[in-house]
Amino acid sequence: MRKVLYFLDTLRKVRPLPSTESLASANTSKETLQPCGGQPVSEANDSGTRCNTTDPRCGRQGSDLLWENLKRVLLMCRGYREPQATIANRENREVLVDVLEAQRFVRDVFAAMDVPDEAAGEMADALIAADYMGQRSMGIHQLPAITVDLHNLTIDPRMQPKVLSERDALALVDGQNAPGPVVANYCMDLAMDKARKQGLGYVAACHSNSIGLESWYASQALCHRMIGICMSNGPATLVPSGGVEPLLGRNSIACAAGSTHEQLLMEVGTSAYPVEQLELEYSNGYLHDLPDNVALNCHGMPTTCIVEALRAQRLRAFAPEHKGFGLAAMVDILCGVMTGARYASQLRRRGLFSWEREPADLGQVYIAIDPMRFCVSFEDRLADFHQLLRNVIPCDPAQPPWLPGDKELQHMQMVDDQGGLPLMPCTVSILQDLSDRFNIEPLRINNISK
Repeated sequence: MRKVLYFLDTLRKVRPLPSTESLASANTSKETLQPCGGQPVSEANDSGTRCNTTDPRCGRQGSDLLWENLKRVLLMCRGYREPQATIANRENREVLVDVLEAQRFVRDVFAAMDVPDEAAGEMADALIAADYMGQRSMGIHQLPAITVDLHNLTIDPRMQPKVLSERDALALVDGQNAPGPVVANYCMDLAMDKARKQGLGYVAACHSNSIGLESWYASQALCHRMIGICMSNGPATLVPSGGVEPLLGRNSIACAAGSTHEQLLMEVGTSAYPVEQLELEYSNGYLHDLPDNVALNCHGMPTTCIVEALRAQRLRAFAPEHKGFGLAAMVDILCGVMTGARYASQLRRRGLFSWEREPADLGQVYIAIDPMRFCVSFEDRLADFHQLLRNVIPCDPAQPPWLPGDKELQHMQMVDDQGGLPLMPCTVSILQDLSDRFNIEPLRINNISK
């Protein structure tokens, strides 16, 4: 009936439970790791600076081989090297991987980097959920970028979020630079707990990191027959209408609401073409040219060259441009300005090409609403609302109109029917390299390929 809920429940069952000792250690630890190993990498110099392998905090992730592998992947994703699929000159075939097998592999990668079991499970869930719901640019393909942040010690996986101030229906949470999914799950649970008692829970967070797919957290409210809303700011990639400098991030907003038989699941990003999607399609050799009026180059001029767009990271908002940028600004006011987190151009893209080694300090908002407090017949009315939308006369009788959440549900059904997640060639190669570098069990690929 509700595949999102079933998938959420399945992942929670297979996620390793934290030990009492590890929870106590995480709650009492206040230490924040500092970067180790020399100067960061600049765009002009791709030779890189490796983490000091003699530093006991770095452990296995400080190896030269790992750093070279991560650097190669990110150079390719950001347009500084030709896509691997093109270099190998082989047929671009997608392969299938079982959902829980993919989650196991990602969790093992994080565990190999000394991420605690519970945090590793939550981070893996967020990536695999994005792939399962069809948002592959926010899924397992982001694993190398997250690994770079862990390698550079710009995320502290041992930390746990804490409440800074609280009222009956409101809370402000300090993420303490913990992994984004850890902060998001904590805040969403807190918002739902407040909604059970007050009818509404509004939780804002600062000092957080990237949470990935916002709709993954909004959909968690469906388990409790609530409406869920989630939004986050991000590093500046969006230029204002008539401007050339990036000022705002992707700044997505997601909403989930459900009835007995139907569910609405909506996520809206503000860029005309998300940079994560550019990286995914380019690194797999699927995209070389962009539509007009999507991106600017490093000189602030319009470009259709994907390499120039990736290097500049200056994207236009969706049309009409002033409204797309306005929505991004609204999200940043709620998530950044109002929470005490960084906002707009104060946020910098981290990773291989960043001079920044400070915490990201992203801001987020998590809202849970108990609709029964407003209307006891909410679920029946929402079902009727869905039926009215479904009964619209389509342009093409063979193709009914799409409603919010239909594409995600269709993709999840496709994954179940074909027996696994479809992974692109470059992504598979990246995961194989990570398996070799970390000496963990390789990803088991299904026999069927596309």
